[in-house]
Amino acid sequence: MKTFSFLFLILFGLTTTINAQIYSDSLIVNIQNNLVKLQNENENLKGRIELQSVSLNDISKNQSLTDRTKWEKIRTNLVKSAEVYKILSDDIIDLKSQVINQDYQGYIKKLSSVEKGPLGFSFEEVILKTAQNKAIFDKKEKNERFVTVLKSLKDSPIVGLIPYASQAVNLSTAAVNVAYAAGVQDKKVNFDKIKEFEKELQRYTGFYNALDKANLTNATSSSQTVTLLETLQLDVLEKFKKDGQKIGFNPREIRGDETIDDYFNYVMGEFTPELMRKKTTEIEKKYVGKDGKVNLGELLQSELDVRHVNNNLDYLQSLCNRFVGIHDNYFDLETRYFDQVKQAINVAKGNNIIEAVGEKNAQMVYDDLIKDLTSKKKKKDAAIKSSINIKELKDKIDSVDIYKIL
Repeated sequence: MKTFSFLFLILFGLTTTINAQIYSDSLIVNIQNNLVKLQNENENLKGRIELQSVSLNDISKNQSLTDRTKWEKIRTNLVKSAEVYKILSDDIIDLKSQVINQDYQGYIKKLSSVEKGPLGFSFEEVILKTAQNKAIFDKKEKNERFVTVLKSLKDSPIVGLIPYASQAVNLSTAAVNVAYAAGVQDKKVNFDKIKEFEKELQRYTGFYNALDKANLTNATSSSQTVTLLETLQLDVLEKFKKDGQKIGFNPREIRGDETIDDYFNYVMGEFTPELMRKKTTEIEKKYVGKDGKVNLGELLQSELDVRHVNNNLDYLQSLCNRFVGIHDNYFDLETRYFDQVKQAINVAKGNNIIEAVGEKNAQMVYDDLIKDLTSKKKKKDAAIKSSINIKELKDKIDSVDIYKIL
C-alpha cells in the first residue's frame, strides 16, 4: 500500500510538472506571437518613430541636426501628401460614380412601373379591368367610351413626363377625375360605383405613394451627395494648385471639353511621390556648399514656400475628414432608402395587391422581391467598399506628421 502511494505521488508530481511545462511553453508561444503581431501592426509607423527619435536627440545636440530633422519632416511630409492627394481624388471620383447605380436603381424603377413588373400586376390593366367590372355607366357604350378615355390617359405626353411611381398615382387620379366629371353631365351615373372604383385603386396607390416618397427622398439625397462631392473636389483642386505652384509643379489648365474627373486623373498621374522626391532633391542641390554638404539652415530660411506647404497640411487632413463624413453619411442615406423601399413593398403585401408570377404564389413573389432587393443593395455596397478604402485614406493622412516648422 505504501509502495502504491509512493508511485502515485511520483506520477502526480510528473503530471503536474509536465502540465506546468506545457502551460509555460504555451505562454511563451503566445507572448512571441503577440510580439510579432505588435511589430507588424507598427511597421507602418517606423518612419515616424525614427523622426521622433531624431527630434528628441536634437534637444541635446547642435543646431545642424535640428535643421536636418526639420528638413526630413518636410521632405517626408511632401512625399506622403502626394499619396494622400491621389487617394483622396480617386475616392471622390469613385463615390460620385457609385451614387447612381444602374443595376440597383433600375430594379427599383421596375417596381415603380405602371406596366407589369416584379409585383406581378400591370397597374394600367388594373385600372381598365376595375372600370369595366364596376360598370359605372348605365349603358355599355358609355362604359366602353370611358375605358377608351382611360387608355388614352397613359399615352398622354404630360403623364409620360412624370416619374414612374408618380405616374401611377397621377394616372389613378386622372381616371377618378374623369369618372366624376362624366357624372356631372350624366345624371344616371352611379356615384357609389365611382367610389368603389376609387377605393379599389387606392389599394395600389398606397404602394405607389410610399415608393414615390422613397424615390423622391433618395433623388434629393443623391443630388446633395454629388453636390457635396463636387464642392469638395473644387476645394481639393484649389488647395492642390496652391501647393503645386509653391513646389514648382504647374500643370496645364482644365480644357473646355474636359470634366473635372478627367482633369484630376491627369494631374494626379503627374503629381506623384516620385515627382516630390525629385523636387526636394532639386531644392537640396541649390544649397550644396563647397564642402559638398547641404546648408540646411540656409535652405530652411530661403525656401519659405516649401515650409508653407508643410505647415498647412492640416487643411489637407480636414479635406480628407470631409470626404469620410460624406462617405459615411451616404451609406446612412442608402440604408434609409432601402428601408423605405421595403416598407413600400410591405404596403403592397398588406393591401393584398401582389399577384402570382408563373408557379410562384404571392407570398413567394414577395419573399423573392425582398431577397433580390437585399442582394442588389449588398452588391452595391460591396462595389463601393472595394473601390473606396477608407482605412487606407485614414492611414495615409495619419502618416503625415502635422508639424509646423517656424
